[in-house]
Amino acid sequence: MRTTQILTLFLSALFSASGLRAQDKWDLRRCVEYALANNISIKQADIDSRTYKLYYDQAKGNQMGVVNGTTALGLNFGRSINQTTNIYTNTEGLSQYYNLQANITLFNWFALRRATESNKFSYEAQVVNIDKIKNDVTLNVSAAYLSALLAKQQVSLAKTKIQLTEQQLKNTRALVDAGSLPELNAAELEVQFATDTASIITAQETYDIDKLQLKAILNLDAAAPFDLDTPPVETIPVEPITSLQPDIVYAIAVGAFPQQKMNDLRIASAEKNVDYSKGRLYPTLSAYGALGDNFFNDLRASSTEFVPTNAGPNSYALVAGTQYPLYLANPVTTYSSQPFYKAFQGYGTQLSNNFGQQVGLQLNIPIFNGNTARINYKKAQLSVTTAKLTKDNDLQTLKQGVYQAYYNAVASLQKFEANKKAVVVAEKSFDLATKRYNIGMLNTIDYLTNQNNLFTARINVLIAQYDYVFRVKVLEYYKGLGIKL
Repeated sequence: MRTTQILTLFLSALFSASGLRAQDKWDLRRCVEYALANNISIKQADIDSRTYKLYYDQAKGNQMGVVNGTTALGLNFGRSINQTTNIYTNTEGLSQYYNLQANITLFNWFALRRATESNKFSYEAQVVNIDKIKNDVTLNVSAAYLSALLAKQQVSLAKTKIQLTEQQLKNTRALVDAGSLPELNAAELEVQFATDTASIITAQETYDIDKLQLKAILNLDAAAPFDLDTPPVETIPVEPITSLQPDIVYAIAVGAFPQQKMNDLRIASAEKNVDYSKGRLYPTLSAYGALGDNFFNDLRASSTEFVPTNAGPNSYALVAGTQYPLYLANPVTTYSSQPFYKAFQGYGTQLSNNFGQQVGLQLNIPIFNGNTARINYKKAQLSVTTAKLTKDNDLQTLKQGVYQAYYNAVASLQKFEANKKAVVVAEKSFDLATKRYNIGMLNTIDYLTNQNNLFTARINVLIAQYDYVFRVKVLEYYKGLGIKL
């Protein structure tokens, strides 16, 4: 079997396998919609926005004050000291207390309000950031999609070229076998066929890698069936370059781009944070109140008896000349355990008698706290400056991107027009070379040179055409027209 036949069978197997792997067609709309629903960066931005929403909700809650309630129920037993008599006694009792406390800031130079406003702007900035990332993902998907389309078209051109070489090789082989042409002509075409085979394998590899990169942006499984719908590049709608002047596009982008709105919101948030930090430098007036109650019941039953005790050897009373010893009546208390159900006897009465209330005003004056409050105030001021510089830098980057896209589009259009003329000339030259080669008036090397020139010209015009379409699509994106093919 000839080398040419082996390569032909190999290519047939390669493209048959590619067709089996790539039966699911994806156009740009489907790619963009899938990316917006599954891209990891968008999901992370959504989580960030929900986190900032919680910060905002917490800041609003801080303005409403604090209310806490506590209660405890416990058993007291063992020795404890009586705070009145300063005598240790054995105790065994059931106790419970209730406590309800409330505190609310009345005035703190609007610091809490400014903190809420700062968190509100930060949350809104994160919501806008989702739109920014969606726009970035849309542009990245479009760039990857067009790159993969170009690679697919290059595979088609490589197939066309190898078919042309294969046909010419068959014709030349017939003439060589008939003795009309030397064997060298067929050998040179076989070399070209092998070179074209390598080129088509390289083109297919490039296409497969471009698809893999597009899948990564989509967050699509690398093993999933995936093939691109291939609209003719000539049918892709593009705005006339005259309607995409960079100064006009830039002015529109400044007002429409999420990045600029996000920067404005972050500046507003930083400015409100300055006001909050400044308020923390001044006294805070707050009101507080408390309700308290408690209950205690001895778990032991007590009984007291008065026991006579001799008052002492010199303690006596003289009655009718007779001395009688004196006795003192000493109380002796004895304890005995009582049933547990009696532990809550008098519960309601005690709570009613022990209920207490407290209200008041509190003035907190910051005198010295390690200079923390003033340093935080200065840091907040620097954050405003940083946010404004970020906005200026993004505006500069945006302007540079718009003008660069415009100049690239103009250059791509010029290259496209020049390469179209080159294709016309190369086709004419190759047609003449083919006719001369078929009648034996042109050697194989010159024929192959003309064939390769035509192939290169077609590749160049294809590259320039896709590059022009992409550059215009970038300008349309900046102009707020979206991305569509």
